[in-house]
Amino acid sequence: RDLLEWYAPYIREDGTVPCCVDGDGPDWLPEYDSQGQFAHIVAEFLRYGGDRTVVERLWPVVLRTIDRLADLRASRMTAAFQAGNPPHRFGLLPESASHEGYLAHPVHSYWDDFWALRGLDDVAWLAGELGDMARFDALGALRDSFRQTLAASLEGLIRERELDFVPGSVEWADYDPSATANGLTLLEELPGVSGELLGKTFARYLERFRARRDETVPWDNYSPYEIRIVGALLLLGWRDEALEVLRHFLGDRRPGAWNQWPEIAWHDPQSPGHVGDIPHTWIAAEFVSAARAIFVSERHRDGSLVIGEGLPEQWWREAGGIALRDWPTEHGPLRCSLRLERPGLVVFELEAGLRVPPGGVRLAVRLPGALLTWRVNGVPCPVPAEGWPVVSECPALAELEFSMA
Repeated sequence: RDLLEWYAPYIREDGTVPCCVDGDGPDWLPEYDSQGQFAHIVAEFLRYGGDRTVVERLWPVVLRTIDRLADLRASRMTAAFQAGNPPHRFGLLPESASHEGYLAHPVHSYWDDFWALRGLDDVAWLAGELGDMARFDALGALRDSFRQTLAASLEGLIRERELDFVPGSVEWADYDPSATANGLTLLEELPGVSGELLGKTFARYLERFRARRDETVPWDNYSPYEIRIVGALLLLGWRDEALEVLRHFLGDRRPGAWNQWPEIAWHDPQSPGHVGDIPHTWIAAEFVSAARAIFVSERHRDGSLVIGEGLPEQWWREAGGIALRDWPTEHGPLRCSLRLERPGLVVFELEAGLRVPPGGVRLAVRLPGALLTWRVNGVPCPVPAEGWPVVSECPALAELEFSMA
């Protein structure tokens, strides 16, 4: 609330959101991710139980930012961009310096577009929550149109350039797994991108990450922004790989006593090179998001709450299991525990206080054996042919019996 109320007055009357504000005031460097980010944080504030009156007061500001986003997009929907020279820019946001790598040559960065799509989805949701039905349909239509042009751009660029990864920008068709990971965790799926291509994108990252970590290739520096890739790996179902990456970054905090990361980490810590912002709170926030996803994550595509997707078995098999107390979620405070009652029997207890989401509470419990039977509050439940068991009531005591592999 404090951040929103402090930042909102810096937004221009035309709806332009500054990329940052410091002691000298707002910075107007064109970084168009800001346009989607403001709407997103307002929506998150409301989802997690924030004061509705604050959101109602900010709603006109949010609408200004989205109108500005629509204007920016309209500048890329002219006949010249429809003709495409170069192609694949139609219907996107304009060129920007959305990160330092694009400062010297601003490009149509998909990073901006991923944030824009998330912001458009959030603002349509906000319109429904606030009862602004006059804008609800138009905002939904804008979101859907933007998703279509983003999908067309990605599909066309990948096909034309014969890419085996998701590109970071139109002009460079560059490999930027950190930006792609952000899009995936924001949207849960990327328009126009197949699951196979996402797998190739992050398999390539893991190959390079391990080569750098194991010193089998020369390297100078990297950005700990890569921590955001942990969440993307979890969405792909790559739990072991996600934990592998996270453990490495936890061991490479610089300086270690700060429990933080610089924007740029050098192979030689004494290298006289640019380290960017230090401590870097965006990277710290990415770590918090990654660590939270190990335990709990919301899934908007199916309206569920996922428990334990990244949990290593030993964390809850040993020392009496794990317990979460008053974890904030979009569905109220989460109080639950997970333990191994005896070999093969896992017990999940969900305490009162949580509003069960439409898609239920999904138990991403993994054991070497197969799930044989399970029951909730003593009532037997069908074993899912695929996916995870779903608890649809609260409070609940779920008992899951696995084969002994």
